[in-house]
This record gives sequence, structure tokens and C-alpha cells, in this order.
Amino acid sequence: MARTLWAAAVLSLTVPLPTLAQTGFVAAARAGTARYRDREVAVADGYRPVGPDFPGMGEHWINPFLLVTGELDPARPPVLEYADIGGRPALVGVAYAALVTDTAMPGGLPVPPEAWHTHAGKVDEESFILAHAGVHAAHQHLFGPRVAVVHAWIWLDNPAGLFETDNWALPFARLGLVAPTGISADAGRGLSLAVGGGGARYFATLIRISGRPDSAEQARLAVILDSAGAALAARVRSGASGAAVSADQVESFAALWRRSWALVLRAASPAVRERLAALDAR
Repeated sequence: MARTLWAAAVLSLTVPLPTLAQTGFVAAARAGTARYRDREVAVADGYRPVGPDFPGMGEHWINPFLLVTGELDPARPPVLEYADIGGRPALVGVAYAALVTDTAMPGGLPVPPEAWHTHAGKVDEESFILAHAGVHAAHQHLFGPRVAVVHAWIWLDNPAGLFETDNWALPFARLGLVAPTGISADAGRGLSLAVGGGGARYFATLIRISGRPDSAEQARLAVILDSAGAALAARVRSGASGAAVSADQVESFAALWRRSWALVLRAASPAVRERLAALDAR
């Protein structure tokens, strides 16, 4: 527990405060997207869902026209991110995208260059990976056309930082819990198993697409995560909605994920295990 509290304290010190330019960016982005908190308005303005419901990002709703123009206007993001919170779709963040052809990241926004990541593959290839932010490292050395993307968590605070790709406060918000600082990816993944669509279902699909097991093995591996998620969901439901989560609980979520994923790998056939184990290297 002491190590967990120390890590949380270190994180709170290392996440930089927004600059004046970033504060203005957030204000403009919120003003420009406030109407999209009603998702029907986003649909009327041309936004459509693409890809899965990510545990740490939610659903991506893309406006093809804004994406093609490549204009980086804080008030007009080409990507809106929604998640089911309290039984209703909620706008939790936005993302900006631009075409790049070399290793230089786009300018025009008050964003650190390292906050951008790039995509060069198919939606399935780059949606179902264990660490979405790892795409940046995977493609950083490549030249040629790629789409550079940066996320901005303007409607749901991200303890790791405004422009971090994954927001592991999201599984907490989905379950009506208050996210503490110092959330590790493992803790977020573990808690997301209790969510359902934006968690257990995502990881089951990840196993199917990335591991490529046959149907019988797929069902067997999915049961491992489903069982862990069901047990955790029962524990979470027994707590009060809106309650703060202790450091010990956060560590238990991380331990649940590590244990469950280890069981998946142990139960997988050799070829499937090799493909799934490779996800940890991204």
C-alpha cells in the first residue's frame, strides 16, 4: 500500500499544470462542443461511430468532413468520445487528427509533440491492442502517410493529464465511482472488466481478433474474464455510488487484471498464447 500511495503522490507532482494557452484551448473546445453533450445533435451534425467502445477512451464518433479537411480548430474537433455513464451516453472527451508523412507531429494546437500518436493500419488492427497509446511507438519510425491523433479530456478529467491517450478514470465514472489519482493502466483494465460493453466485451473481442482462437477456445478464454468481471461487479455494486475508492482497492483492481490475464495466457493454446503475449510488448 505504501508503494501505491507513493506512486500516486509522484504522479500528482509530475502531471504538469495546464499552460495559459492550454487553458484557453480547453475553454474553446468546451464552448464548441457543449451542444454535443446531446448525442442527437452530434448525429445531426454528421458525427458517426467508428470502432469499438474502448475501456479507457469510450466510443469514437467521427465527422468525416472535419477529418478530411485536416483543420485543427479547438472548437471543431473531428472526433467526439462518448461513454455510457449512468445509463446514458455522455461526452467525455474529444480528439483531433491530421495527416502526416514523416516523424514531425502537427502544430497549431498547444499540445506537447509526445502527446500525439499515429495510426497507419486498419481499424481492427489498431482498435484491438492492449495499450492503445503504444501505437505511437510502433509507427514513430515510419515515413509515409499516417493519421496523427491527439486526445483531449475536456469533459472528464484524466488524472494522468489532459492530453494522455487513455483515461483510466473512465471505468470508475461508468460505475459511479470517484477516481483517485495514480491510477495505473492495470487498475483501469481490471475495473473495466466489471463494466460490460466498455470492458469485458472489448477484451473478449481483443482475444478473438488478436489471438485468433477457434470458437471453442474463444468461449473458454472469454469465460475467464467474464467470471472475474462478474465477481468484481458484485463487489462494486455493494458499495455506495459516488464513493471514493481507496488505494488498496485500486491495487486490488490491478491485481485482478494481472491475475486474470495470466490465466488467459495460461489457458490459451500455444499459437494463441504467443499472439496475445505479443500485445504486452506494444
